Amino acid sequence: MEKQKADALYLQYKDRIPTDKQLYFKKKLEEADDKVYDTLITAKTHNPTVVLLCSLFLGSISVDRFIIGDIGLGVAKLLFGWLTLGIWNLIDIFLCYKKAKEKNLTNILIGL
Repeated sequence: MEKQKADALYLQYKDRIPTDKQLYFKKKLEEADDKVYDTLITAKTHNPTVVLLCSLFLGSISVDRFIIGDIGLGVAKLLFGWLTLGIWNLIDIFLCYKKAKEKNLTNILIGL
């Protein structure tokens, strides 16, 4: 891919992917074909900050898990989360931010 296009995509997505995988992501973009640029520019990503806020305020009804696409865990959390006396919700506050970034990277790399 042309360097300008790769840099534009990198800047667009760098806040939505894990920090430790940004160099890998940039390398993959540079190796990609120019044909996938249009697909990558419109890749579906989730804002990790929105996921974190949903986890804080609506985590007890599993909105955070449904947003990032973990439907099975979302249903389980909705049905059985009360058994953990809120511990599951507390743990998800810390996990969902990183999980959203990992899902974003996966969604983008699928387009490559």
